[in-house]
Amino acid sequence: MLDQAVDAIELSVRHKDESSYDPAIVSAWQAAQHASRSELDTALPRIAALLGEMPVDAAGRLPVLGGALVELGAAPGPLVPMIVTGLIDTLQRVGTFIETWPQGKERPAFDDDSYDETVSVLSGVHSEEDAQAVAFAWYAVGAWSAPAIAVLQHAEARADLPNRDALTELVERVGPLREDLGFLVELLAVLDNEQFVVLHRASGQGYELTVSGVSGNFQLQTLLAATLIASEGDGLIAGTPPDPVWVAAATDGDLRPAGGVSGQFNLVDHAGSWIWGEGRPADIPVLDGRRVVLLEPQPYPRTWSPGRLFERMRPTVQLDRILPSVEVAAWLTRLSAEQR
Repeated sequence: MLDQAVDAIELSVRHKDESSYDPAIVSAWQAAQHASRSELDTALPRIAALLGEMPVDAAGRLPVLGGALVELGAAPGPLVPMIVTGLIDTLQRVGTFIETWPQGKERPAFDDDSYDETVSVLSGVHSEEDAQAVAFAWYAVGAWSAPAIAVLQHAEARADLPNRDALTELVERVGPLREDLGFLVELLAVLDNEQFVVLHRASGQGYELTVSGVSGNFQLQTLLAATLIASEGDGLIAGTPPDPVWVAAATDGDLRPAGGVSGQFNLVDHAGSWIWGEGRPADIPVLDGRRVVLLEPQPYPRTWSPGRLFERMRPTVQLDRILPSVEVAAWLTRLSAEQR
C-alpha cells in the first residue's frame, strides 16, 4: 500500500536512517503504480512536507518520486513550492559552478561519476565545503528538473508558480549548458490565457481567441485549423477540418500518428514574417496587447511529428468572438501598412 510505503520514508527521515531511505523510496514508487487517484492525492502532500523539512542536498530521489506521483495522476499543487525552492537553490549553485570552473578546462558531463574529481578541481577556488556543495548541485539538477517538468504540464501549477521570474532567469542562464533543461525552458515559455487575433485574408474572416497550454507553433497550427475550419462555414473558414487523428496528436491522443500531421496554413505574424513551426507561441510578436496571426496558403506541403511536445499538457484554443467584416478589414489594412 502506498500510505505504508510513505510511512517508511517518513520513518527513515525522522530517524536519519540513510540505509533505509532509498529502499523506502523505491517501495513507494512500486506501490504508486497500483494506487488509486485518491491514494496518490493523499501521499503527495506528505512527500511535499518531507521535502519542506529536508535540506535540498539530502532529498535524493524523493523529488523524483513526487514528480512520478503527479505523472500518475496526483494533483500537483502541494509539490510545486518545494520543487521550485529546490530547483532554484540547485541552479544558483550550478551558476556558481559555471562561473568558477577553470577556464580552458572541460566541464564534466552531468551524468557521469566524476564527483570526487570535480570537487578536487573546485577546491582550487572554493573551500572544501563549498566545493562539495557546488559540485553536488551540478549532478543533482535532474532530481529537481524532472519533477518540475511533470508539474508544469498542469495549468494550475503554471498559474500559481512561485518565484517564476527567478526560476526563469536561472533556467535561461544555465539551460544552454545543460541539455537536460531544454524541456524546462520550453515549459516556462508556455502561454496561458493569451489573447490572439487570427485573420484569414482569403475569406475576409477574423477571430479573437484565447490560447493556453500550447507548446509549439506546429501544434498551434493544428489547433487553429481545428477551431476555425468548418465544412458548413457559418462564420468560420469554409473547408475540410483537420483529420481527428491530427487533432488528437495535438491534444490528448497518440503523439505520433502514422504518416505524421499535415499542415493546412502558413502562419505569418503582423509584420509579414513567417511564424516557424519549430518556434513557440511566445515568440509571436505582440501588437496592441494581442498576438496577431495571419493564416496564409502553404507555399509547399508540410508534415511533422510529434503533434505536441508534452504528452500530459492539455492545450485549449477557445474561440471568443467572430470579428465583423469591418473589423477584419481594419486589421488587414493596418497590417498591410505595417508590412510595408
